[in-house]
Amino acid sequence: MSRALVLLLSMAGCSAGTEGLVRRQGPEYAAEVDSWLRVIDAKGGDGMWLIVRGYHPGDDTIAVATNSDLSHAAVLDLSHREVIEAVGRGVVVTPLERFVHESHRVRLVRPDGWSPDVGEVAVARARERVGAKYDYGGILGMPDQQAFYCSELAAWSMGIEVDRKGNFEVLHPKHLHDHGTILFDSGPRDGQPDAPPSE
Repeated sequence: MSRALVLLLSMAGCSAGTEGLVRRQGPEYAAEVDSWLRVIDAKGGDGMWLIVRGYHPGDDTIAVATNSDLSHAAVLDLSHREVIEAVGRGVVVTPLERFVHESHRVRLVRPDGWSPDVGEVAVARARERVGAKYDYGGILGMPDQQAFYCSELAAWSMGIEVDRKGNFEVLHPKHLHDHGTILFDSGPRDGQPDAPPSE
């Protein structure tokens, strides 16, 4: 398999499909996911990043192709309880609860240089790109400045340079924490509620 095809399969987590996780459902799992939302409410802020392992077929693709336990990223707009994310159909706004309930694992990351004011600007930047196309070229190292893949949008919202050409310049969701601090990592769904980590 060519490197370009591997990259396409790996980064399309923000879009395509293979067999992957079986969704864990039931009251105990719903309670666990609700605990994740409480942590996000307590520790999150506008402009922070949610990096997840989702249940969509595209999430399976990225996780399987890259042997990763994370598959997708979004910009948190906690004030409106939404996320801004780049998916196969482009940049969209999704309710926070839906986004988290569609996730097998959630990691909350505070980007380097974040403050409430900086985060507010990051959310505004991301919202300005709602409706933009998905950056299929970007996942192959040939970025389009008018389009975004998921982790590209998250990094760009915080002013990180993303439109760099070359396979090794593609920013995988699992590497976003290199540009910030992990405030919470739920681990995989296991039916046990998670408490916020102590300071």
